[in-house]
Amino acid sequence: MSTLFALAGLALLLLVLAPDLQARHQLLTMAASFAPYGWVCWLVAVLVGLASTRRRLVVLPLAVGLAAHSFLLLPYLPDAPSAVAGQRATLGVLELNLRFGLADTNQLAAEIDRRRPDVVVLAEVTDSTLKALNTRAWRVRLPYRLGTADADADPATGYGGAAGTMVLSRFALTDLGRAEDTAFTNLAARVAMPQHPFVIVGAHPANPENGLSRWLQDGQSIAQLASAHTGEPLVVAGDLNATAEHLTLRELEARTGLTDTATGRGWLPTFPADAWYPPLIQIDHVLVSSAFTTTGLDTFGVAGTDHRGLMVQLAVS
Repeated sequence: MSTLFALAGLALLLLVLAPDLQARHQLLTMAASFAPYGWVCWLVAVLVGLASTRRRLVVLPLAVGLAAHSFLLLPYLPDAPSAVAGQRATLGVLELNLRFGLADTNQLAAEIDRRRPDVVVLAEVTDSTLKALNTRAWRVRLPYRLGTADADADPATGYGGAAGTMVLSRFALTDLGRAEDTAFTNLAARVAMPQHPFVIVGAHPANPENGLSRWLQDGQSIAQLASAHTGEPLVVAGDLNATAEHLTLRELEARTGLTDTATGRGWLPTFPADAWYPPLIQIDHVLVSSAFTTTGLDTFGVAGTDHRGLMVQLAVS
């Protein structure tokens, strides 16, 4: 029994240590989503080995595997709050996948009114969503917006509704273009924050279930779009359909020098948010350049979507 758990832990460990393996098969990509849970596999293997009256020496390599996997989990451990020296401008970024436009926009509006973000990135915006966003109340909240809306999902087939992505802002936005050859809209915009303008990329690559090549291509295109703006303060926010261990997210961070605001903030899975069990993986992210310091991050729920939203507070240098 301990051997089976050890093999599962080893497989997940290898997918992190050798991320190129994820590009070999769709099942490997999807398995990598659960890489942090490999620690549990190693722990069970060690406990089963200790409970056995035979061959207890086998526990030693199992303990090594447990220690190695524990090291990989360090970014998920909460750090002590970091002090931000001096008076610095602050920025609030909110991100949410609307699940084919089915999320409750009234509840989302209440969250926005309570949290007061400066910039909002929404994925899976549909025509119905856009109708709500074009009301006077929404225009007062966030008067500037860029992006696209997809047609509402077909009730008969369930298809559609995923391609729209929008950036909404308290500050004026300048369109900087879109990623090429992606399944959904991925766009860059310059945000005219007074004295601290920055670029935001609203990102939503296809998930691995859309095909391995599509997932990889979208990841590369978004990395290319973001890397074109690494010379200025940069934020990438959205449903990235990748965990911290995934190849595409790691390549995006490597090419741009961005860091995940969730690092050091504890375990904050965002998906799936509509099941009887709690969310299992974090595929929603806000990545930032060195011009920003994360001062707060939490998740929130909105009825109708299978994602939890992210609200990130940043100090701006």
